[in-house]
Amino acid sequence: MQLHQNHNPNNETQHWNGFKDGDPASFEYLYKTHSAGLYNYGSKFTKDKDLIKECIQDLFVGLWTNRNSVGNPDHVKNYLYKSFRHAIFKKTFHLSKNETYEETENYSFQVVLNVEETLINNERQLQVSEQLQNALAKLTARQREAIFLKFYEQLSYEEIAEVMGITVKAGYKIMARSLDYLRNNLSKDDLLLLYLILHLKLIN
Repeated sequence: MQLHQNHNPNNETQHWNGFKDGDPASFEYLYKTHSAGLYNYGSKFTKDKDLIKECIQDLFVGLWTNRNSVGNPDHVKNYLYKSFRHAIFKKTFHLSKNETYEETENYSFQVVLNVEETLINNERQLQVSEQLQNALAKLTARQREAIFLKFYEQLSYEEIAEVMGITVKAGYKIMARSLDYLRNNLSKDDLLLLYLILHLKLIN
């Protein structure tokens, strides 16, 4: 799966305003632009494909139904990802009575790396893939999610904070701890390879 192209914020704002005015073409643009990325994001929380599709459908049906009352987000993509994340949490995780989805640490977020044949020879592929996967598995779900949003979705720390419902300072801290752990537990060669893979792609 290729990295998503950066969307023109001004163009997205125009389509968002068009959708709010009841323009089906603008609504279709928003759906087609973001549904695949949302599905891939959702697949990191759960392998239930029907549930992921249901959450995406519920999100966009809700947007269309409430288009007269929804606000004007600064970043359309961040708004959609945060809303979708909330929907996934509500449907897949049993939160305590007084706990919000932003506060829970007990959730799953799985990232599977694709070791490209062009990066290493075939003899080392399995070994390196297992080493990198084991290193990522030692991170918390929140750390893996931050890495996914940073390298795959190419979000800024401010945008990561918005999507995950945390402060920007917390986003920096999560990323710093993640990278420190990886630096301390991987060889220099494997760490470099990991950075290359993260910049290239993360797949289901």
